[in-house]
Amino acid sequence: MSTKEIIGIAAVILLFIVATLVANQYAEALRAWLDIGPTGIAIYMLLGFLATVVAPISTLPLLPVAVVLWGPLTAALASIVGWFAGALVAFYIARRWGKPLVEKFVNLERVKRYEHILGVRYVFWNLVFLRMAVPVDVLSYAIGLFTTVSWRVYTAATLIGIMPFAFIFSYTSAAPLYFRIGVLALAGFAVLLGYRRVRRKLS
Repeated sequence: MSTKEIIGIAAVILLFIVATLVANQYAEALRAWLDIGPTGIAIYMLLGFLATVVAPISTLPLLPVAVVLWGPLTAALASIVGWFAGALVAFYIARRWGKPLVEKFVNLERVKRYEHILGVRYVFWNLVFLRMAVPVDVLSYAIGLFTTVSWRVYTAATLIGIMPFAFIFSYTSAAPLYFRIGVLALAGFAVLLGYRRVRRKLS
C-alpha cells in the first residue's frame, strides 16, 4: 500500500471518529435541524450514489449523522442503497462508454491492474473480497472496463461485499467511545491487510 493510500484511509477514519463525537454531542440539534423524514434519507442516498460515481469522494463521515437522525439500521440500509446504486452505475458507464468517459473519473493506469487478481477461478468470491478491501468507485470502473464479469455475478458480489462495513460502521457510531475505537482499529487493520494482499497480487 502506498503512503498516499494509507493517509487517505487514515483521514477518512479520523473524520468518521470526529463526526461520530460531534454527532452524538449535538444529537438533539441535528435532529431539530436536519431530520426532514424520507426526504432527508433520499438526499443521503443520493450523496452516497454521487460519491461512488464521482471518485474518489467518501461519504463515510456523514454516516454518524445519519445514525443520529434515523438510527443505525436505517442509516446502514440507506448507505447500502446509495453505494450499491452508484457501483452499478459506475459499472454500466465503464461497460457502455469505456475509457473515454471513465478516464474523466479515475486514473486508468491505476484501475486496469485489478483485472489480474480476479483470475478465472473463484471470480465471485474474489470480487466479494475486493469489495471489502478496495474503494467501491475505483473497483466498479475497473471491473466494468477490464473484465468480462457478468452483471449477475457483479451485482451479487457487490451487494454482499459492501453490506458488512455498512452495518459495522453504522452500529459502531452509536456505541460507547472505547468500543468505537476498538472496532475501527480492527476494521482499519482488516482493510490494511486486504490492501496488502491486493498490492502483492498486483505487483
